[in-house]
Amino acid sequence: MNFELTAQKRDQHGKGAARRIRRESSVPAILYGPKTEAISLSVSALQLEKLLRDTHGESKLLNLNIDGGGEARQVLIREVQVHPYRRRFLHVDFYEVPLDQPIEVEVPVELIGDSIGVSKGGELNLIQRTLSVRCLPNQIPESVKINVSKLDLGNILHVGDLEAQAGYELTDEKAMGVVSILAPEVAETPGEGEGKAK
Repeated sequence: MNFELTAQKRDQHGKGAARRIRRESSVPAILYGPKTEAISLSVSALQLEKLLRDTHGESKLLNLNIDGGGEARQVLIREVQVHPYRRRFLHVDFYEVPLDQPIEVEVPVELIGDSIGVSKGGELNLIQRTLSVRCLPNQIPESVKINVSKLDLGNILHVGDLEAQAGYELTDEKAMGVVSILAPEVAETPGEGEGKAK
């Protein structure tokens, strides 16, 4: 799925200009990158909200169309500042990525298969909902797929246990736990608690 957002260049800066932009239902923004001189922009608050909803807040490469499509930049959203209690956007940072240089992004974990341990009454415990992935910007995976079908009671999968997949590498610590199968709670044994004073 291709993600797009339209932005307008802005010449005015400062808190007063930012407030005016927000009153117009837009969000002050900035575009920067290792090969990009910083450009001040504004984007529609409604479009930004829809984009974040469509991407579920995940790292996705998107086309940023500046001034009605006159310029198209390949960017990632680096930061979105939100008012602490009014729940409105204050500022957004766009990072233009060189398509020939690997980047590191957070990618959601997707579990596949039915665990042996769960069939025995265990509980599937997802420890990490996202993992850090290093890849080219146009090869960001939708998810890191993990097959849990062989996990038995008490088993745990660490980052180092995961099979390498084409196109990216996992950069988290290899000892970090990702998913485990918790054993069912031991039922209270008969007679436990007997003999107590009444």
